[in-house]
Amino acid sequence: MDSTFIHVNKWFKTNLLTINTNKTHYIQFKTKNKPTIDIKITCNEQPITTAHNIKVLGIHINDSINWNYHIAYIIPKLSTACYIMRNVKSYRLLNTMKTIYCSYFNSIMSYGLPFWGNSPHSQKIIRIKK
Repeated sequence: MDSTFIHVNKWFKTNLLTINTNKTHYIQFKTKNKPTIDIKITCNEQPITTAHNIKVLGIHINDSINWNYHIAYIIPKLSTACYIMRNVKSYRLLNTMKTIYCSYFNSIMSYGLPFWGNSPHSQKIIRIKK
C-alpha cells in the first residue's frame, strides 16, 4: 500500500504539487461478512487517517456503501424545496411551479440517482417527491 502512495507522492512532486496530509484521508470499504483489516498509510512520515464518510463530486459515500448517509444529506434540501413550492403555489402560475420543481427539487433528487436510486432508503425520497 505504501509503495503505491510513494508513486503518487512522486507524481505530485514531479508536477510541483504537494499532498496536504491534514486533508488527505482514505476510505476502507467493508462488508457484513468480512472484518476490516487495519491499514497504516503514511506520506512523508505523516499518517494518513481513515474516514468513514466522504463526499466525492457531491455524492456522499460511506464505508458500507448503503447510501443512507447521502440520502440523509439530501432530504433536508428536498424538504426546503417542497416548503418553497407550497408557499408560492397560490401566487404563481403552473409554469413557474414547474420551473421551481425542475431547477431545484428535481436537480437535487436526480443527481447521482443511478448510484443510490436502487437503495431501499430511496423510498424516503419518493415519498417527499409525491
